Amino acid sequence: MRVHLDTDFLVHALGRAGPERQRLLQLADSDALVEISAVAWYELVRGPRTPQQLAVARSFFPEDGGVVPFSEELALRAAEVFRLLGSPRKRAADIAIGVTASVMGATLLSRNPRDFKGIPALELEVVGE
Repeated sequence: MRVHLDTDFLVHALGRAGPERQRLLQLADSDALVEISAVAWYELVRGPRTPQQLAVARSFFPEDGGVVPFSEELALRAAEVFRLLGSPRKRAADIAIGVTASVMGATLLSRNPRDFKGIPALELEVVGE
């Protein structure tokens, strides 16, 4: 199983006990490949976060490849979806995150299903809404 984490999901999982943390710990104890898109990682690290919070967050992803780059191909696909959905500027980063998960064949874990509504072929698992 391949899983991508949305920024808000990870912030809640790291910040307090709850369903997000429980799900993240389940994934850590499983054979799942846990990743995050570079766009979601950017949203997380821009803060405010302490170095300790970032180190804990990074520990859930493989050292090599755990942060999936936002490539030219992903940018083109995300732009197509952005236009398809009517150019919703408030959702631009979420569209990039969702398209990355979809293209990688990953299930995206999020607290906010409306942020990813309409993204083709996206498998979404809502936790802690």
